[in-house]
Amino acid sequence: MLDFTLIGVGHLALGLALTLDILLHKHRPVSAVLWLAVIWAFPYAGALAYLSIGVERVQRGAAAREAAKALVAQRAALHPTFERLAVDYVHPHPADAQDYPAQHIFRATDPAVRPNRVLRGNSVELLVDGDDFYPALLEAVSAAASSIHLQTFIFGRDRIGRELLNLLSTRARAGIECRLLYDRFGSSYAHLTRFFEDARRAGVQVHSITQANPLKGHFQVNLRNHRKIAVIDGRIGFVGGINIQDKNVTAYAKGAPIHDYHVRLEGPAVSDLQFQFVEDWHFASREPPEQLLERQYFPALEPRGDALVQIVPGGPDLRGHGLADAVFGAIVAAERSISIVTPYFVPDETIVQALRYAALRGVAVKLVLPKRSNHWYTDLAARKLFSPLLKSGVRILKRKPPFLHAKALVVDGVYAMIGSANLDVRSLHLNFETNLEVADNDFLKRLSEQVEAEIAESEEVDHAHHEARSVLRQLSENFCYLFQPML
Repeated sequence: MLDFTLIGVGHLALGLALTLDILLHKHRPVSAVLWLAVIWAFPYAGALAYLSIGVERVQRGAAAREAAKALVAQRAALHPTFERLAVDYVHPHPADAQDYPAQHIFRATDPAVRPNRVLRGNSVELLVDGDDFYPALLEAVSAAASSIHLQTFIFGRDRIGRELLNLLSTRARAGIECRLLYDRFGSSYAHLTRFFEDARRAGVQVHSITQANPLKGHFQVNLRNHRKIAVIDGRIGFVGGINIQDKNVTAYAKGAPIHDYHVRLEGPAVSDLQFQFVEDWHFASREPPEQLLERQYFPALEPRGDALVQIVPGGPDLRGHGLADAVFGAIVAAERSISIVTPYFVPDETIVQALRYAALRGVAVKLVLPKRSNHWYTDLAARKLFSPLLKSGVRILKRKPPFLHAKALVVDGVYAMIGSANLDVRSLHLNFETNLEVADNDFLKRLSEQVEAEIAESEEVDHAHHEARSVLRQLSENFCYLFQPML
C-alpha cells in the first residue's frame, strides 16, 4: 500500500511541476492542452514523453546558447567586414531614393528577422535536385583556397557521403581548414557507426549537435538542427533543403530521387550566412569566437549581382517566433499572388488563417504538396486543413512522384523565401532552420517557372471530392491532427 501511495504522490508532484512548466512556456493552447492530457493520463510515461519531445526550449541552450550567440555577436560588431556591410550594402541605402517592388513585403517581415538586414549586390542561383547541387558543391570544395564550412541535418553513410567526406579529407591534408557540423539525430547512422573518424584523423574538424543527453538530464529529442549550409572561403554560400545522401542523386538513388531545391549564393549576404554557421559551430565546439571571426572567414566582399538577400534564421533559441512571423508577414503583405511549395503542411492556425484571408481578399493562392510524403501521418494531418482552405479559394495541388521535398514561398512574383524550413510546426517553432529572403528579377523568374513546372505535374484537389471522403478518413485525419504541435 505504501509503495502505491508513494507512486501516486510522485505522479502528483511531477504532474504539478510539469503543469506549471507547460502553463509558463507553452504559448499555443492546442499544444498545452495536448501535453496536459498526456502527462496526467499516463503516469510517469507521459512525463518522460514531455521531457523528451515536448520541451521546446533548448535546455542547456536557453541560457548557454543565448550566451554563446551574444558573445559571437559582440565580437562581430567590431569586425571590419560587418562594419563595411552596414555602410555599403545594407538596403535601403541612404543614396537610394526609389522604391522597389518587394519593399512592402520586406517591411512586413522585417520585425521578425531583426537584427539581420537586407543586403544588396548578391548573385543567387537556383539549384534543382542533388543533380544540380552536388556537382556545384563538390566543385566549390575542390577549388577552396582557405576554408570549407559545411552544416547538414542528414549526412548519409553512402556513396555521396563518402565522396564528399573523402574530398574534405583530401582538402584538409592540403592545408584547407575544414569544419563539418551535423545533427546527431538526422545523421544517427553515420554517427553511431563512427563514419567521420577517418576524416577527423585527416584533419577535418567534426562536431555534432544534439539536445538529448540523459547523462546530463537533458531528454529532448524533439529539437533538431535542420539547417543545410555550406560556406567556401567566406565567398560562396549554399543553403536550401538538400541533405547529403544518395536519395537525392539520380545515379545513386534506389528508385526516383528526392525532388528538392537549393541555392548558390555570392556577394555580401554570404557573410551573414557564414555568421549563422559560426554561431552554431561555436555552440557545438566552444571554439573561441575570436578565432571564428578571423578575417579569412569574413573577407571583404564585392557586389556579384543585383539581388537583395536577407538571412532568416529559425529556432527555439530566438526571442519570439522569427521564422513563423516572417512567413506570416510575407503572406499578409501579398497583393496579387502567393505560391507555396512544401513537403509537409501542418502549420499553426495563424498561418492557415492568413492564407484563407489572402484568398478571400482576392489574392491567388496556390499550395503545392507532394501527392504522398514519407510521413503518412503528416499527410493525414494536413488533409484536416484542406476544407477551410478550399472553401476560401486556395488551390491545393498534389505533385506526382518523385517525392517533393522542396520548400519555397513566392509572393507577387517579386519576393521569394527559400531554404530548409517546411511549413509545419516543427520547422516554424522547434527546429533550427535557415531560409533566405530574395528579391531579384532573374531568380524570381527562374523560381516561378520551377513552381509552375511542379503545378504542371500535379493533380488539383477538388473541393467537392474532398468533402465526400469517408467518415473513417475524416476520423483518421482529425486524430493525426491532434499531434500537430509535434509534427
